[in-house]
Amino acid sequence: MRLPVRAAGAGAVWVAWPCGLLQSALVVAALSSSALGGAATMAAFALTSAPGLVAGPWALRKLLLGRTAVAREAWAARAAGLMLLAASAWALGHQLGPQVAAYCRTL
Repeated sequence: MRLPVRAAGAGAVWVAWPCGLLQSALVVAALSSSALGGAATMAAFALTSAPGLVAGPWALRKLLLGRTAVAREAWAARAAGLMLLAASAWALGHQLGPQVAAYCRTL
């Protein structure tokens, strides 16, 4: 029973993960001036997001193949920490970058 529950949980997360990005693409497509422009927007979204959606699970399988459960959990914790660090650095950089640039222009 453990495996079906895990698979259902992974499927639920996988479906929910791109939802915010998909919703923003739909808004941009809806704001286009024509149906062709909206279709082009959604096609561009599909072409740019598909490789990541295919490569992500493939890379995860390759990285975790043959590892013990403890090693997989340790790897997952390190990967989560790295992603948190990257997201925090990106957010901090985007918030502080313009302020530092404005300060440097006044000197």
